[in-house]
Amino acid sequence: MYNLSFRGRQLTAGWISLAAGSIVVVFWVLYFNGLITLGSNDPVVTQFELAFPLPDAILAVALFAAGYRLLTNRTAGPFLLVVAASMSIYLGLLDVAFYTQRGMYSQLDAATIMEIGINVMCIGGGVLGLRMGWLLWRRR
Repeated sequence: MYNLSFRGRQLTAGWISLAAGSIVVVFWVLYFNGLITLGSNDPVVTQFELAFPLPDAILAVALFAAGYRLLTNRTAGPFLLVVAASMSIYLGLLDVAFYTQRGMYSQLDAATIMEIGINVMCIGGGVLGLRMGWLLWRRR
């Protein structure tokens, strides 16, 4: 049987996973409706960003699956959380590498601040997700 602290962590990770998956979906809805314009004045940046919808869709599915499995106390939950967290870190690092190479962090405007926020959420959230996923996985 699970103690309260383990189940509490599991529920917290589940709700955060669902929220993170929702953020990914909302981002792309806003992006494709022109409400977010990251580097829209640079065709190279636009092409780079258009490489992300499919991987981000897979990330969102992994986050939703992890969240659902964690909330319903299924054994696959921690594994799916580790998968989603790993993907998040990888995609965040791709962003950082590209934008650093293009020198885009040197100009601090609204788009750059948004991109930094996305990078922090992807990499930071991924690291926290990995930590939580491994803790939950180890306790099974």
